[in-house]
Amino acid sequence: MAMPLAGVRVIDFSQALAGPFAMRTLGDLGAEVIKVEQPGIGDLSRKLGPHFLSGESAYFMNVNRNKKGITLDLRKPEGREILYKLVAISDVVMDAFRPAVLPRLGLDYESLRKANGSIVSCSISGFGQEGPYKDRPGFDGIIQAMGGGMSVTGKEGWPPVYMGFPIGDLAGGYAAAIGICAALTGRGNNGEGRRVDVSLLDVQIALQAHLGQFYLISGDVPKPIGSSHPSNLPAGAYECNDGKWVQIHCVTQEFHEKLMNLLANNVIGMEYLPKDVRFATQNDRIANRDDLDQVLNTAFRTKPRYEWLDLFVEGDIPGGPVNSIADALADPQIQIRNMVVEVDHPKAGRYRTAGNPIKMGEEEIFNAPPMLGQHTDEILGGLLGYSVQEIQNLKDIKVL
Repeated sequence: MAMPLAGVRVIDFSQALAGPFAMRTLGDLGAEVIKVEQPGIGDLSRKLGPHFLSGESAYFMNVNRNKKGITLDLRKPEGREILYKLVAISDVVMDAFRPAVLPRLGLDYESLRKANGSIVSCSISGFGQEGPYKDRPGFDGIIQAMGGGMSVTGKEGWPPVYMGFPIGDLAGGYAAAIGICAALTGRGNNGEGRRVDVSLLDVQIALQAHLGQFYLISGDVPKPIGSSHPSNLPAGAYECNDGKWVQIHCVTQEFHEKLMNLLANNVIGMEYLPKDVRFATQNDRIANRDDLDQVLNTAFRTKPRYEWLDLFVEGDIPGGPVNSIADALADPQIQIRNMVVEVDHPKAGRYRTAGNPIKMGEEEIFNAPPMLGQHTDEILGGLLGYSVQEIQNLKDIKVL
């Protein structure tokens, strides 16, 4: 079988992280993604450091694989003409502009529909296409702050903490990819195009999950609890006697009992734990959270991490190492899942990058991200039928 999005053509005007990540997801699933950049300038992430490989930005290379690249100046009428010719033979148009920018560039939905009545148009922005914030700039840190995530990250009494992963952009990118796939499915049923509007802030509200629901029902404002959990206890990160850390998360009563028995059998002086009434039920554990945390801190400091990890496997305990980025990428589970892959780049050479987490039972293909304008001639000549001379003329007037 072909990849599920084979035959889908996407015109991508996004840059930086959220939109390109969404489009990388579609490209990994088989879509033909044509990345459109401004001539001579390109995606702003092409210049983002601190790490470059033969002059190519590691940031850009991470989220722009499996795409073709062209340059096009939409401020010129000749550029708009090419835009609408591409839209006419494509399925999706993706942008990451603020709402006010779209009409100026001819990317508003009404203009796109005139070129292709069944087009799926997706915009990803900080705050969406309506509301008092719609024209404000919205970047990952701002979105994490405004969505409430920073207020529950870290420990109580600490300053607000930004999550190390850019979850505002990445979760928004996945939401855009899901929205586009849903719109394409709907179009397959009724033949109609659709406008997909993804707000990064909206996605953060959805990611509040149970914490937001707890507040809406109880009125209690959630507070940061470090590596623990508001109700599913025991849970948390604990230091071992070699200075390394493990994380446990015993969601069910059965897992709690397994952990208490494991500690009773392997830590001198903790034989009492399985019958300790302070920790008998989930409500007991919540009421005696600090006592439970103290017991676990003491217990895990009695052995090195590798011994605890072996005991977790033997005892069917939901726990694992607190990995560094390097540790995570070297993990054998990650390796066997093809989550670190190699890509050949025409300038940077062979490099490693993260794989595709969505497995479809097909051979995975990872093509290098495009050089600026790399496929311009191919797309204009092959898809749109421009002659060599016509393409050169467009380059002479800096449309391409």
